[in-house]
Amino acid sequence: MNLMTNSRLEAHRDHRREWQNFDYAYPVLSRRSKGISVGINLNPDKVCNFDCVYCEVNRKTPGKRSDISLTQITQEVEELLDLVENGLLYEANPFRDIPSHLRRLNDIAFSGDGEPTTCQEFPLVVQEITNLLKSRNDSKTKLILITDSSNLLAPHVINALEIMMANRGEVWLKLDAGTNEYYKEINRTHVPFEKILHNIERTSQRYPVTIQSLFLRWNGLIPTREEIDSFANHLQRFIRNGSQLQALQIYTVARPTPELNATALTLKELKLIEKWVLERVPSLPIEIYEGNA
Repeated sequence: MNLMTNSRLEAHRDHRREWQNFDYAYPVLSRRSKGISVGINLNPDKVCNFDCVYCEVNRKTPGKRSDISLTQITQEVEELLDLVENGLLYEANPFRDIPSHLRRLNDIAFSGDGEPTTCQEFPLVVQEITNLLKSRNDSKTKLILITDSSNLLAPHVINALEIMMANRGEVWLKLDAGTNEYYKEINRTHVPFEKILHNIERTSQRYPVTIQSLFLRWNGLIPTREEIDSFANHLQRFIRNGSQLQALQIYTVARPTPELNATALTLKELKLIEKWVLERVPSLPIEIYEGNA
């Protein structure tokens, strides 16, 4: 199935990880969640083990804090859940003009200004949020981990995933490249590409996962056919080895980034990438998300 989202709502463009005077929790209108997502920023210090060329986080400015307060995170999330439930969130910008069918809470997402799985308190936060949802008799809101796939097999992450997946959890795993060379150029990290591939394969053999892949024009160039073929070959191998790939999200730059040479692909270019991928994994559901251009 090919789902294309081309909304130009202002709230879709505004994904600042901040809300009033909060330090950790923030609301966004998420195209991929198709509703309101309450984010939990487990990296308010802006420290990340990737330095992706398309990242919108300005790491030249200091972060808010470097510690994790379970009590404050829970209080901030609960306040945002109340605002969504009583409708007061939609009286504030940038949520005033969103249509009624998007005025729904879809998930609580562990994401933020860095890689959430580098936070050692991650499983404790997951447990606190799970307890909060149970105390509210909430049996619908999902828990989503949005991760660069670098720490999926770390003991504390395995612990967190066990809690999440027993409580309407979803795992969205980043894979932006097919070759080591392109991976290093786009994701700019010291984490070996083979480790990312291994982590994705092992985790997706245990749980259903969504692959999230951002493709872009970098220094004026789009990904080559050879690069996408290599990317699709990895997906093909995952499936052959028992991975549970629920969907592939193909998206592109949607908001301004500090790197001026990182710009959005056109819908035509995104659909071309989809075509190349489907030639190798024809049964994989693919969702396409345009940028702002």
